[in-house]
Amino acid sequence: MKRDLKTHFKEYESFYKLMRSFLIMLILPLLLVMVNYLYSHTLLRQENLNYQDAVLEQVQLATDERLQGLQRHALDLTNDATISQALEKKLDSQEDINYQLWQVSNQLKYYSASAGSLCDTLLYSSSYDCLISGSYIDFRASTGITRLGSEEMNRLVLEKLQNTRAYCQFQLVETETGERKLLLLHTMPLWSTGRAPYGTICLVIQEDTLFQGILETEEAKAGLYCLLSPEGEIAAWFGNEALLPAVSEADASTEEFQTLNGSSHTVSHKASALNGWRYLSIQPEHTMVKKLNGARNLSLLMLALVLVAGNIIGVILARRNYRPLKQLMNELRRQSMLSKANPEEVTGEFSLIERSMKEMSRSMSALENTLKEEMPRIQESVLMQLFRNAVTDYPRFQNTLQRVGILLPYEKYRVALVKRLQEGEFDQQLISMLMVKERVIQLAPKSLAYAFATVDDDSMIILLNGAGEDFEAETRRILNTVAEDMRESYDQMLWISVSEVGCGMESVSKAYYSVMQAHRQAPEGGVQYLEESDEHCAIDKALESLAAQMQNYIATGNEEGALDLLHRSLESDVRQKHAALYEAQAYCIGVMNIVTGAYRVEDPEVLTVNGEAPLKQLFLQHNTFEMETLLAELIGKVCAYVRENQQSPTAQLTAQMLDYLQQNFWDVDLTLTSVADHFCLTPSYLSSFFKSNTGETFLNYLTHLRMEKAKELMRTTNESIRDISEKVGYASANTFTRAFKNTEHITPSQYRESSQGNGE
Repeated sequence: MKRDLKTHFKEYESFYKLMRSFLIMLILPLLLVMVNYLYSHTLLRQENLNYQDAVLEQVQLATDERLQGLQRHALDLTNDATISQALEKKLDSQEDINYQLWQVSNQLKYYSASAGSLCDTLLYSSSYDCLISGSYIDFRASTGITRLGSEEMNRLVLEKLQNTRAYCQFQLVETETGERKLLLLHTMPLWSTGRAPYGTICLVIQEDTLFQGILETEEAKAGLYCLLSPEGEIAAWFGNEALLPAVSEADASTEEFQTLNGSSHTVSHKASALNGWRYLSIQPEHTMVKKLNGARNLSLLMLALVLVAGNIIGVILARRNYRPLKQLMNELRRQSMLSKANPEEVTGEFSLIERSMKEMSRSMSALENTLKEEMPRIQESVLMQLFRNAVTDYPRFQNTLQRVGILLPYEKYRVALVKRLQEGEFDQQLISMLMVKERVIQLAPKSLAYAFATVDDDSMIILLNGAGEDFEAETRRILNTVAEDMRESYDQMLWISVSEVGCGMESVSKAYYSVMQAHRQAPEGGVQYLEESDEHCAIDKALESLAAQMQNYIATGNEEGALDLLHRSLESDVRQKHAALYEAQAYCIGVMNIVTGAYRVEDPEVLTVNGEAPLKQLFLQHNTFEMETLLAELIGKVCAYVRENQQSPTAQLTAQMLDYLQQNFWDVDLTLTSVADHFCLTPSYLSSFFKSNTGETFLNYLTHLRMEKAKELMRTTNESIRDISEKVGYASANTFTRAFKNTEHITPSQYRESSQGNGE
């Protein structure tokens, strides 16, 4: 019996090994399914939280903009001369007082209209002890106010109004019965100026309109958005009122997922632009998360079932087909050379498989040797892609170089063209190039990387890569030594053309074209070090002069102006100068960078042309007209995107201001006050608005614009400094010279001389 079992197990040894393999195949995918389940669960929760954080950020930005608009509204009231003079001047006649306060009330009516429905505009006069609005005047307010709800609320608000130390402060007033009002208080004049205060501006903010129009979806109404005071009190809210009692608990906890009112919620916090104030979002689990969880669970369950079913079917088929397989293996065993050499030796299926693996190993070894022989040609082919500017993704190309055995880890690059001057047999030329390679390898220190590529029978490209300040000196030493050694030791005349040192892999193609187009030296050869041509400098300067105007056109969505500027610049800076194709490509790449960087584009599809990256397509164009067509299509898409996303009043007003300055910068009388009058704004509001939406002060922006126009005129014309100063909005040449020196740190005459000396 034992012998029968032993024979049985030996006979079916391969089958049982196959069964173990099936079990391992079953366990590993199931473990993978479990890991995937846990990871996807965490990922869905995090995506839900990210979504709620993004919505809360939109609420914060929109609400803060309204609250800051109310602060500017209060500042405008402070700067109003009619209100200030009326309240500051103390009158004895009741008739004069009534008339004076009637004027103040009319002014408040005008300002209340501009504030809209966000607040009620009130003003408390300490000189006359009265409360003023656009529709009423209450004398003797300190003895009792009936305009602000309950008596307790009237008393608390009056205490706030009589406080003379308030500077655009938001304050939350709440009674013991739960009645609450959000106020903005501002003393007239400011207490820190040392002047006696004579009034307090009070904006009673309507909480129900503070979030109006920001979120209107049913999903948003199911949750709760709150504006919290520095003390943690609810100043304003929007959404599900049933979640209000849970605000304190949610705010006190640092957990992002909390169980509130018996269900799971996400809790997000966001700091307000107001000092100490913050926003809180309590949202139920996103409905899409539940659907995705269900779809994930179903797909994972189906995957598990398929794995189990596949393994069961594999076992059944293996069991059914094992006997024919066993007969086949016996026949292979009988016919194998191993069986003939030792017919009594019992060999199994795995012995034959082992022989097959050895044969495969020998084949792979032969393939590896062949690959080693071909690797230099593969490396040269990859390098020529870099030299000929056929690379669009440099980080990925860096990985490709590493895979083929080329390591270029440093920032600085230099290209050298080595050409043998003597005529000779092919073998002699090949030996000369091999000797040059060997000499470079011997001379190069460990801190310098290199690569070689053959151009033709008697020419070779050397790519040098290094870092540090001694890179240029080190490459000069190596190349000079190679040329001298080949001439003195082997009587080989070499001509070596060496490019400038470039930074970044993007500079390699330019360096390659420069050495390929360099003029050959004397017949005895030598080393020629190239300098950057004036033409390259001119193109770079042309891009600098183009940038500001093109950015203005793109930022305002002016497609017609941008296309006209593109056409004129290509005609004057590229076509009329007969620039080489690679130089035209470099110029168009610069224009493309200006266009894509002039406006923040959230949708990556906008920055593609025909579904592909425009940079990749640019290298496929054959002339500047095709490049212009490609850039024109990109400009059209970006300008259309800008126009679609500049529908807010703030963006429209900013664009109108920038366009007005662009058209009128030459006007000597152009000032902050004149621009404010043109747009029907107060100067203080315009100054604050301009700084908030452009990042620069009004004066700095106007001065920069005038200086850029002046520099353009000095580079392109021979007009006098006096004429140029008048054309850019300065009353005299002396004023212009002082302003120019303050911004550029040189005089206009020095700038003109340096620009002409550089060939601009």
